Amino acid sequence: MNDKYRLIDAADLHEFASNHELKNRDWYNNQYHLSAFSGLVNDPNGLVFFKGKYYIFMQNCPFSPEHKNKSWLLYTTTDFINYIYEGIAITPSFEGDRHGVFSGSAYVHKNELYFYYTGNIKIGTEGDRTSFTIKAKIDLENKTVSKKVLFETDKTRYTGHFRDPIIFEKNNRFYMLNGAQNLDLKGTINFASTSNLENDDWKFFKDEDFDISKRLDNYMLECPNYLNIENTEIIFLSVEQKVPFAKGGHHVWYLTGNFDNKMNFNETGTIRKIDQGLDYYAPQVFNNVEGRKITMAWLGNSQSDTKATNTNNWSNQLTIPREVSLKDNHLYQMPIVELEKLRSANITQQKTIEYKNGLIEVDLINTEKEFTIEFLNDKKEKLKLFYKNHMFGFDRSKCTYKDATSLPNIYEFAIEQISNLKILVDRSSMEIFINDGQETMTIKFFLKKHNQVKTSLTVKDAFQLEPIQIVYNNILFDNQQEGAN
Repeated sequence: MNDKYRLIDAADLHEFASNHELKNRDWYNNQYHLSAFSGLVNDPNGLVFFKGKYYIFMQNCPFSPEHKNKSWLLYTTTDFINYIYEGIAITPSFEGDRHGVFSGSAYVHKNELYFYYTGNIKIGTEGDRTSFTIKAKIDLENKTVSKKVLFETDKTRYTGHFRDPIIFEKNNRFYMLNGAQNLDLKGTINFASTSNLENDDWKFFKDEDFDISKRLDNYMLECPNYLNIENTEIIFLSVEQKVPFAKGGHHVWYLTGNFDNKMNFNETGTIRKIDQGLDYYAPQVFNNVEGRKITMAWLGNSQSDTKATNTNNWSNQLTIPREVSLKDNHLYQMPIVELEKLRSANITQQKTIEYKNGLIEVDLINTEKEFTIEFLNDKKEKLKLFYKNHMFGFDRSKCTYKDATSLPNIYEFAIEQISNLKILVDRSSMEIFINDGQETMTIKFFLKKHNQVKTSLTVKDAFQLEPIQIVYNNILFDNQQEGAN
């Protein structure tokens, strides 16, 4: 692919099918983590439950495993086990998004489903850019998308980095948050509001960085998200910092508190990371789900260029769906209960557990001050988890594929006590839930044909897992600008 902003048309579907076959033959291709039909996966987008289906969009460059042209592909599911790949839905198609469909969200209002996203526009050859905030409606049955530009970035207040709109309702008004970079090259969040969602009359009224700049030196706040749990409001912020990747330059942080009538945020807890791993970013909360708060995130990072899968023309995936709850202003996360249907056999053994196909779920109980957990293959290559001196982390130095830049060998974080762990392992990704979800750690790793767990911890349960089931429709939705001929 010579042109970073190459547009997509129906003639490209054959190329995507060929890339898909390459991906399916790659042992590292994950079996129950959603990834693209072809090419690169980036942020989850437009997560919503509507008319009996969960919609899961994700940014996708279908031509390449690299960050080039971005579209939104779409999966739908009713149970998080059986999925339909509906095709590539929102694509660069007009002047407002010709250089990429960037991130955004979904909102259900009066039984209508709306999508809001950022259209990326590059200006000249010196790296300047602008962006448009765009509203879209998608007809899933007829495979069409209608787009309407709401506004362009105000370049007198921001650089071209203004993106990732989310919508929520409070006090009979609708609010839109966009991540932004001000002219001082610092991250901020732009607030806009309207009393009538249908007329698209958005009014900007303030910027707010939630005091992030006093706590974390950053140059961009992006992918904001909002949820309300039992009248506590929670803000997610994906923070870009000029910090080496191995030290965690791109993490997601959350704040708990409440907005007052002027939308000032009064914090009730301390700022915390949502996930302690290096490959967790841009989480979204499913909109329009009653009684539950379900999130998915990008199991990747823009600072990480994992070449292990590039030769097979794919990269990255999403996390599993997690259900989140709140206790003492602390988010707890656990795998959604639906994923228990992936369990095909109880394979519980002490000390050494053998599993097949690179897929296992293991629950461990800890009574030790220090421990290790090793995942191995027949060549004795391994990924090691460790807990020592109140630090929990991983060691990828003996994996099959190593890359000290994109896959730092060792990473750890402080945690005073570990009583239990739930670990969900896929072919090349792992999600760890510590102390019933008090902390989580997401890891990419490349250990060919791993099939064994060794640990001195008590194995409470271990389950052989099976893949999710996907029906693939390699198609392209028709994208049109509202009112265009």
